[in-house]
Amino acid sequence: MRVIKVDAESRMSEPKSGRGQPPVLDLSLYFLPEGLASLTPTRVLDDAERRTLNQIRAAGYVHLFDLFETALSVAVRERAHGDFQVAETLAPLLRLDVFDHHEFFRSFEVAFANAFPVTPVYVTRTDDLSQTFAHASPLALLVFALHLKLMTQQHYLACVRGDGQLEPHFVKLLKDHWTIECGTPSGRERRVTSESLLGIQHALAHALPGRLPAALRDYRLIVFACDDVLRSQAELDADVFSAARGRTLTDVERSTVVAVEAAAYRKIFLTIGIVNAAFVYSTRSLGPTAPAMLAGIVSALGQRT
Repeated sequence: MRVIKVDAESRMSEPKSGRGQPPVLDLSLYFLPEGLASLTPTRVLDDAERRTLNQIRAAGYVHLFDLFETALSVAVRERAHGDFQVAETLAPLLRLDVFDHHEFFRSFEVAFANAFPVTPVYVTRTDDLSQTFAHASPLALLVFALHLKLMTQQHYLACVRGDGQLEPHFVKLLKDHWTIECGTPSGRERRVTSESLLGIQHALAHALPGRLPAALRDYRLIVFACDDVLRSQAELDADVFSAARGRTLTDVERSTVVAVEAAAYRKIFLTIGIVNAAFVYSTRSLGPTAPAMLAGIVSALGQRT
């Protein structure tokens, strides 16, 4: 998989006028909770180093969410263009701009680049990921969209909400993202998000049985393509961490950092979403074997290097 390195200055633009300046982040605090960070057992790092790595992963977390949502949104629009049947299947993702969350993602990335002592480095959307989305069945795109939405809710509700020791601006970003995904705002925004989530679940529940095996097969391919991107970001995180420390990591230190980052990203973006109770329940409409197939995906992820 080809990875293009881009730094924060070349990738990001300042937030649009009228939205205010990016927040000033407090680097004395952890950003991600331990439930998502999983850094406590990392014995080769001291407390300050674990905090630095936590912050690097938080920046990667925001970037990867933006990358996956953008890749899905682009694929949905391209697949539906000129194909009425596909557009009808993907209607829950087309009627509403359900992944228009990128303004505050970019605002955080600008704030992090301003605060962090070295320039963050991020993976770009790869050809492998784009091609996987481009060839996946429309139902598989719906399944992955549901995965992202329910996973977002779980991140905030189960791991972040109520943790007063985390960096407040990062917590607010996750809360805002959760608020959009679960439809808690009032008025049109609540209706837009609620209709999207219910529309996805309704479309999956009424899918033709003959299309279901392909949907789960292609969802599995999407998950693996995302896992490749996560591994690449873990490698880049190790480079940023080395620069932040001011010295080159030893082979043992680097392999440890990459392994910890890759495992944490996989947990955050993939495993938590696949085993989410609401997600498993919703995919049961795809057939009686769907839960077992999801369990098989989790098992296969654990065997990947």
